[in-house]
Amino acid sequence: MRKQTKKWMQIIQGIALSVTVLSLFFACSKPLSEQNTTEIRRSKASSNGDIDTSLSNLKFVTNPVNLNIIMFVPTDNPALPGYKTRLSQLFVHFQDWLHNEMGRYGYSNYLGLAKDSTGLVNIIEIPAAGAQADYPYSSAISAGKIINEINAYKTSHPGQFSSNNHYLVLLPARTDGDGSQPFYGYGKFCFAVDNSSMSVNGIPNPSSNYLGGMLHELGHGLNLPHNRAKYVSEEPTLGTSLMGSGNVSFSKGQPTFLTGSDAAILSRNEVFQSAVATASPYQAPSYSIQPQFAIDNSQQKIFITGNYTSNLPVSEILVYMDPNVNNEGTGANKDYNAVTWKFTPLSSGNIQGTIDLNELYYKGNTPYELKVKLLLQNGYTTSNVYDFNYVNGLMTTNQDSVYTYSNASYAGVKGSFGKGQYTTSDLLAKGVTDNSISSIKVGANVKVTLYNGNNFTGDSLVVTSSSSYLSTFNDKVSSMKVQNR
Repeated sequence: MRKQTKKWMQIIQGIALSVTVLSLFFACSKPLSEQNTTEIRRSKASSNGDIDTSLSNLKFVTNPVNLNIIMFVPTDNPALPGYKTRLSQLFVHFQDWLHNEMGRYGYSNYLGLAKDSTGLVNIIEIPAAGAQADYPYSSAISAGKIINEINAYKTSHPGQFSSNNHYLVLLPARTDGDGSQPFYGYGKFCFAVDNSSMSVNGIPNPSSNYLGGMLHELGHGLNLPHNRAKYVSEEPTLGTSLMGSGNVSFSKGQPTFLTGSDAAILSRNEVFQSAVATASPYQAPSYSIQPQFAIDNSQQKIFITGNYTSNLPVSEILVYMDPNVNNEGTGANKDYNAVTWKFTPLSSGNIQGTIDLNELYYKGNTPYELKVKLLLQNGYTTSNVYDFNYVNGLMTTNQDSVYTYSNASYAGVKGSFGKGQYTTSDLLAKGVTDNSISSIKVGANVKVTLYNGNNFTGDSLVVTSSSSYLSTFNDKVSSMKVQNR
């Protein structure tokens, strides 16, 4: 059972959306007049409130690098007639919606949409190698198969593609009686269905969440993780976060919005840039981060201080408070109820921010993961994880302890360690067998050095924040040291 859990964790890590580890960061975008655009069009509402979908008004922003939009057509299920016109109108509506939501936070970026020779949004039609039944919902099977075919087509037709990173892949709705087909995010690929209701005229749709689902999955393909609205300052006035349950609310025409962290991530996404990037997008940094946390339950605050270093420019600091509700777990597909904040990094490399606990919906006796992320100007996002807990309605944390687990995702046999040095026999005395540790939680004030040999010998790994899967050090720990940072 344990090996199956770990294997599944590896699969999840390989396909996680959200999770997206890559993201972006920037404080202020260039004004619209400086953008490299094909045409600027703001969709206008008619007098009865409907969206103007006339092709004469189909003007949109094209950036140096744009989203790749693909219609992947199985051999036995052709694309719907006229889909390019209908979907062009929809994608321009999405472009407007994202731009307007980002404007709430001072960003002026547009999602880049390439233009084809007829003036419509460029959609690359790729004939599939197989029939529709060959591409079921299963992400591990279908996504990999489809991506391989897209990459093969791209090798033969490189001029049809713009970005090397971001793809929206559509498949015609199945006609063989099986409604199951890819509809999810998979790294920087996102998948959705196309049918005749996928149109701006289909908003709102009381019987389908597909339209909001497409925009939600597109968010994943553009580096956005899940997150929900703040309980006090956002939910009553702004509605539902797109990357929470926004697939439902957007489809139903109910208030839906981007959180500030989502807007920041998009503002530095490769396909949202109005000028050619001077640095490689999503290059990973060499960095360190040492946050410190002070809890004040009387004020309902967590005060975050500390410092960070990075060899690449950092634009903003993002903090996510992700509750583990009713033992649902944490991580990809468990983070819909995470609440997020963004802070401007100080030029000195210091961190300073305040989390208002009144914004959290879940309290009582609920464990939380606090994730501190550095959002780089090139779009990459780091992530360090720290454990907090509500106990009888009060927020607490033990910042000086390390907890080990025999399974991935903090499951299995648990070991508890304070500061000190632990040989193989010391681990056994704590109930932790040799070569059994798969995940680990690390307090904010300490770091742990893991060794694959007894008595602190052999290969080592320094861990400074919680890790749900130790990957290259899985089932290899024979001794360890827990020290102050």
